[in-house]
Amino acid sequence: MPEDKANPTGSTDISRLVDCLEKDMRNRMNIALGFECPLFIPVPLSDNDLCRGRQGEGSRPLFAQAGATVTTLGIHQAAWILRKIHPCGANHFEFTTDLSKWPPSDDRQVLFCWEAFVSGDAHSRDHTRDAATAAMFFLNNEMHLGTVNAVTTELSFSLIQAVALWAGWSTNIMDLHGSTLVIKPNEPYKGMINSV
Repeated sequence: MPEDKANPTGSTDISRLVDCLEKDMRNRMNIALGFECPLFIPVPLSDNDLCRGRQGEGSRPLFAQAGATVTTLGIHQAAWILRKIHPCGANHFEFTTDLSKWPPSDDRQVLFCWEAFVSGDAHSRDHTRDAATAAMFFLNNEMHLGTVNAVTTELSFSLIQAVALWAGWSTNIMDLHGSTLVIKPNEPYKGMINSV
């Protein structure tokens, strides 16, 4: 949780993000880490449904050119981040994408990864503002995340869980079948953003 709940802190420097995550891990703070890219793909039962977007994506399906590009870059960055923070938190944190585990209810620290889908009226030209939009929407809805989960699929392949396996956060291959919380704010965050 940010120190100043009224104003998020942001930067476009990925190394600063890692520094902040490691600091929070050393302080045994629970972490909800959102990525603005698809974190799971649908695996349909019928071949007729292959290459179709996920339910709830609207006009921005992950299989469109922009979606495929964002997915590839986002998973690349997620792998780098999770590998970098692993030595700091692996012994104390449970990695999860299970929305029922947030907010945490016990003493074990949680690293909860979720997907931010910032598009349409909520999208801005500034990446930091989009991140603030997603973070504040998450924070304002964290007590009832199931009601704001915007994208679903019957059967999925979890890209973020594959990254977690690769980075050493998980050993359970069954987690590859799980979906991820997807939040889709409908308006941009308009407040101040503190610098890191």
